[in-house]
Amino acid sequence: MNIVFSIKALNNAGGTERVTAVLSGELAALGHNVHIVSFVGAGEKPFFRISPDVKCHYLSGPKDRHIFPIRDIRRVVLLKKLYKSINADVVIIVDAGRSFVNIPAAKGYKTITWEHFNVGVNWHLGHHLSRKIAARWSDVIVTLTQPDAEAYKTKFGAKNAICIYNPITIDNSQPSQLTERRCLAIGRLSPQKNFAHLIKAWSKSSARKRGWTLRIIGNGEEESMLRKLVVSLRVADSVELMGSQKDVLSQYRAASLYAMSSHHEGLPLVLIEAMSMGLPIVSYDCPTGPADIVSDGKTGILVPYLNINALAESLDKVMLDESIRRRYSAESLVEVQKFSVNNIVNQWVELIERL
Repeated sequence: MNIVFSIKALNNAGGTERVTAVLSGELAALGHNVHIVSFVGAGEKPFFRISPDVKCHYLSGPKDRHIFPIRDIRRVVLLKKLYKSINADVVIIVDAGRSFVNIPAAKGYKTITWEHFNVGVNWHLGHHLSRKIAARWSDVIVTLTQPDAEAYKTKFGAKNAICIYNPITIDNSQPSQLTERRCLAIGRLSPQKNFAHLIKAWSKSSARKRGWTLRIIGNGEEESMLRKLVVSLRVADSVELMGSQKDVLSQYRAASLYAMSSHHEGLPLVLIEAMSMGLPIVSYDCPTGPADIVSDGKTGILVPYLNINALAESLDKVMLDESIRRRYSAESLVEVQKFSVNNIVNQWVELIERL
């Protein structure tokens, strides 16, 4: 079967790009003829490894210099030509936010729109309408959580919306030994990730006075603000802002707790990865995702949304009690198997074969 993924930028370093790289490679390994077309990025190396069995195509260089609406008309024309040359059987649209381009380009082909974000959050002015277009014209909408699948039916009128979780995308054969007094957080330093709350909660914790450190991996527009916050709260001796790191495995292995303080998520891949590495979780119960991954009181703690004091107390509860960490870790390694690559890929194969 000829399967094509359409994505904005393979050279981006987000969870969307990572899971696309993994799923495309797994489908190719099963014997499918798999292609990825990226709107931008020609001449640049994909951030994540792409299987050599997957063929990559680009519509423009590192940045698309064409202006709207010429840019989008050009993309539709180029995509149509590419799909015809490939003789595509299925087009998987990665992210519903560019339906203005992807849906017209994929007309006449079996189409899956793969929604990666919380449907209650719009990233641009046309995002709500773009989702309506996807719901109306896609054969299937695939969301990362069941609440988002239901929202597509009630808010956007989708007739066929289902939930398929993202899979574990890292080698978790050597989980953390939980020997380091380190709390880990990974993500773009942006308002959505709300690292300011995590740092404020950290300043209230007592475990930091007993040798625990907080390590934040990522870069972004809030880096300067967060560095100033660390200084103003006098926690510079226990908080590390490490920037972006390609080797996330060593970061997970060098931690004994994972923390998340996001305003909102889709299905946060970092929580799945952290659990697969045996890390207990402390996370805001934000919309959506953490509640689909973390079993409160079993694999971690779901903290009341945006409650900094409760976040600080929950961090201390786990950091100051090794027996809790060990118990949460053991349960995490069992429960995370529902996100195994084989399990998730089988669901995708069943879906594609039903179209």
